[in-house]
Amino acid sequence: MRKILLLAVLLSTTLTTAQDYTKGKQLFNVHCASCHKMDKKLVGPALNDIVARQGEEWTKAWIYNNNQLRESGDEYAIQVYEEYNKMAMPAYNFLKDEELDDIVTYLAQYQTKKDEAAAQVQAAPTATAGPTTVVQSEPSTWLYLLLIVAAIFVAVGLFALHKGLQAIVAVTTKTQQTNLWLMKQQGTDPEGVEKDFEDIIEGEVQKRTDAKIKDFKKSVNKKLKEL
Repeated sequence: MRKILLLAVLLSTTLTTAQDYTKGKQLFNVHCASCHKMDKKLVGPALNDIVARQGEEWTKAWIYNNNQLRESGDEYAIQVYEEYNKMAMPAYNFLKDEELDDIVTYLAQYQTKKDEAAAQVQAAPTATAGPTTVVQSEPSTWLYLLLIVAAIFVAVGLFALHKGLQAIVAVTTKTQQTNLWLMKQQGTDPEGVEKDFEDIIEGEVQKRTDAKIKDFKKSVNKKLKEL
């Protein structure tokens, strides 16, 4: 039974302290934050170590009536007043004792809670990603087969084109030689006729070559569509 009562008292004390800190923070933001920051100078000095340096009672007196504290001859109150261009801090004698206690609690615990929060962040285990495995997808077997088939078609087409051109040249050459022999027999100018034949042959070769290439392209496209 005693253990339960002791635990209840400790829990109540912890909750009260947390509430005092929270209330003190709220009161600080309302009455003090316009002139004071906790960790840097503003209109007045930073307050994160004021309680540690001067104690709780001094801090309460300083907040309650700053002018009265200075008039009492307090050296540190006078030093702060001189350092900050003799700007008089307003009195907060309208605050209740418990509200002053809450503000002092916030000032006293601010740095400790800030350090504890920073330590928890540093101590928290960071999620580490496992080693990333980059899987390089290999080309599909079908792609290899497609490339091989396409290469075969190209090779066959080029071979057929080569043979076709050889046949055209052979037929044309034979025809030209026959015509030249006939023209010589008839006394016709061979040079002029030869030039005309060359033009005709060149045009015919080009025409047949274009037709062969066109047919070859159609055949390749058809085979690729069938795969």
